[in-house]
Amino acid sequence: MEFNQDNRSFCTPVTVLDTVAEQLADVDLTLPDYCPDIEKILKCTLTPKIQSKSLSGGQLQVDGYCVVTVLYVESINKTIRCCEQSVNFSQSFSVKETPDNPVIVTKTKPEYINCRALSPRRLVMHGAFSLYAKVFSCNTTGIYSKADDDLEALKMTVRCADLKSFCQEQFNVCEEISVADKPPIETVLYSNVDVSITDTKAVTGKLMVNGEINLKMFYLSDVESGETGKIDYLLPFNQIIDCEGIDEDTINCVSCEVMSYDIRLKNDMLSEKPAVVLDIKLCVTEEGYIINDEEVVADAYSVHFASSPQFEQLRFQSEVTPVSESCMEKLSIKVDDGKISKVLDIYADVVSTDCQTTEDGVKVMGKINICMLALNEDNFPVFIERSSEYEHPINSAGECNMLKSLRVRAASLSFRLADDSTVEIRCELKITACAIKQETLKAVSDVEIFEDKPIVSDNCALTLYFAGSGESLWNIAKSHNTRLDMLLSENSVDDMVLDSSQMLLIPRV
Repeated sequence: MEFNQDNRSFCTPVTVLDTVAEQLADVDLTLPDYCPDIEKILKCTLTPKIQSKSLSGGQLQVDGYCVVTVLYVESINKTIRCCEQSVNFSQSFSVKETPDNPVIVTKTKPEYINCRALSPRRLVMHGAFSLYAKVFSCNTTGIYSKADDDLEALKMTVRCADLKSFCQEQFNVCEEISVADKPPIETVLYSNVDVSITDTKAVTGKLMVNGEINLKMFYLSDVESGETGKIDYLLPFNQIIDCEGIDEDTINCVSCEVMSYDIRLKNDMLSEKPAVVLDIKLCVTEEGYIINDEEVVADAYSVHFASSPQFEQLRFQSEVTPVSESCMEKLSIKVDDGKISKVLDIYADVVSTDCQTTEDGVKVMGKINICMLALNEDNFPVFIERSSEYEHPINSAGECNMLKSLRVRAASLSFRLADDSTVEIRCELKITACAIKQETLKAVSDVEIFEDKPIVSDNCALTLYFAGSGESLWNIAKSHNTRLDMLLSENSVDDMVLDSSQMLLIPRV
């Protein structure tokens, strides 16, 4: 006997692909003629940037480029200089099942970069980064219900998050930023672009996203003196995204990632206002849910024939909560040798993330890598790195036991000189994620009825049964092939589990 689905179902995201590949970046770099010789290398970095990602014909294609940057002290004026070179990469992944509307999530993580100077003008660098790729699709799960009155069914009501919309969109933001009030920009030493979602509003089929792009740039303003300058600029943006299935009632979990960006200096001879042109590619991903109370069948049997229920594991999300929290971390950087005469810049280049579920809830932990560029007592540039661990409980997660789309970024950083060799730092971390409560329930998907094996009546109107404390009335009714409502009515009980031993009257159907 088949159960009726009654067109009742719910949708959840399912992972089609979850993989990682290592990408190598080998660079043989010769300084251009306008760059002076290298006296000391301060920092080598490897920054992957994704230009495109697409899924077609069972192949996920990810293309981009990797920027290898060398920050060094030049030999003439002992000032800070920078030189960089880009290396293209292309990676394909096989996807067994190609969904109709896939959502592709990519992430890069620099692993290492080794730099060797062959001469004051030539460097050989070997590095690698990890390219993480995930492909998601929507999975529809049917909810089964009782087919006829000959079956007894144990019904349970569960909260179920139904995925109504799952969409993704890539778009570009290009902005010309005036820097007329800043010291002149000779050359960019290093930069970073971050993005955050400040507000979202859903209407039928559309999602309006408001956010901020944070450009941080450290640059050389005077080649001879080595004077430097900084730019910390917030650029608001808004985008309307087509999301089929979304409306005013959906719970929306929205994330945004920076795929790639490019910075160009615009020095127009006819204009007294120099500018920086920022061209950034963003990718917004949205999941929209509706929470419903659904009735599922946990067990079933026939009162007239021998029967055997068939079960399946029903996986569902009972809670979905967007997470946006912040925490303040304090740490210090101490110079082992020498003294600090001036701090030029401090930034967090890497914030690692991990999450853990405990009895007290979900917490996020990881490491912050702090970089400091300063001048020592001889006014010679020095570069110092320190790592610090952080841990933060997610208070807004409630009873959720899992975090998706977890992202932790260093939103702001302030510092002060505690003494001539120690810098005290305060770093504000912004944590965004989608908290869910993942549950599993064994539910009936079908019941096999053996009509050639009828249940033989013992011709007794009532049967006496001595039940122990903690016994389930459902199990008692099932073992005696009687109806549950008749058993409850005959014994004037309401609770499904007995809290004490007692004698029960078992009615015959």
